[in-house]
Amino acid sequence: MANANISDVAALAKVSVTTVSRVLNESASVSHKTRVKVQEAIETLNYKRSDLARGLRINETKTIGVIISNILNPFFTRMVRGIEDVSQNYNYNIVLCNTDEQPEKERKCLDMLLSKNVDGLIIAGTGGMNDYTRLENGFPTVFVDRRPDDKYKGRFDTVLVDNINGSAEAVEHLIDSGYKRIGVIAGSNESTTGYERFLGYKKALKKRGIPEDESLIKYGNFLGNMADQLTKELLEANCDSIFVTNNMIMLGVLEAVKKLGMRIPDDVGLVVFDDVEWMQYIQPSFTAVAQPTYQIGLTAMTVLMDRILNKNEEAPKEIVLPVSLIQRESSRKKNQSIV
Repeated sequence: MANANISDVAALAKVSVTTVSRVLNESASVSHKTRVKVQEAIETLNYKRSDLARGLRINETKTIGVIISNILNPFFTRMVRGIEDVSQNYNYNIVLCNTDEQPEKERKCLDMLLSKNVDGLIIAGTGGMNDYTRLENGFPTVFVDRRPDDKYKGRFDTVLVDNINGSAEAVEHLIDSGYKRIGVIAGSNESTTGYERFLGYKKALKKRGIPEDESLIKYGNFLGNMADQLTKELLEANCDSIFVTNNMIMLGVLEAVKKLGMRIPDDVGLVVFDDVEWMQYIQPSFTAVAQPTYQIGLTAMTVLMDRILNKNEEAPKEIVLPVSLIQRESSRKKNQSIV
């Protein structure tokens, strides 16, 4: 029988719908003989329980909505892997949305996920322009990579990395390597990630007594589609090295350097905030700030499941994971060895 329902199973097994439901939910109140009859009827009819329908009845869908800003960015790929590995342990499903760093697309994603009655949300937001007030009444939500706007401070669980100190260490490394005119291509200041990495750049210059030079500071976005032009502007300003604030921006930097016939690190040094696996294998290999991307996703999902399953009502917490600078060839001056 096609599309058999629970009533069909009950009729064939000659039991009540309630009894079938108890068997499906593995209730101990059903005798072995009756359980066998129901299971045989299920197999005969090829009955498939609708977990969605059941979930809607008990206000649970075992589904988590995940909103990220750029599915092409390897950072988010590995982060989502961490989320999914935890979700599978709990038999939860993931619905993934991509915003392309567009606040309007994020709003549409949020509307869609909430309309599907997801049990919780993990959000890498697009910036301070979106309204999250409808999530403030205890809806399980974890922000990753970026904080929401300051008006939501302390209202949501957040999993971040140490952007400021990681960036400062990267820039200080360039200074220690002998570079003097260090440019930066920052991501959008609309996101806390972009703002904090730029603060780290400024922190390093101040600590080493190097004045800021506006010609060496360029603002772009984390999609990297402005990086080619911004790199050309930095090189025209005689910068001798560039601190790049994510791996997507780095691709534009490489394109510009190649077009100009220049070489890394002979003509310009490079450090990028994001370590992608292939960076260690190319020539020259890239000095990078490594983020615990998988751990970000794993941590976020673990915190979210604690909110959902254990009804955790503790105050929201901010978890900041450490980063590490991996020194390779792209930040090395001529005749200088890597420490």
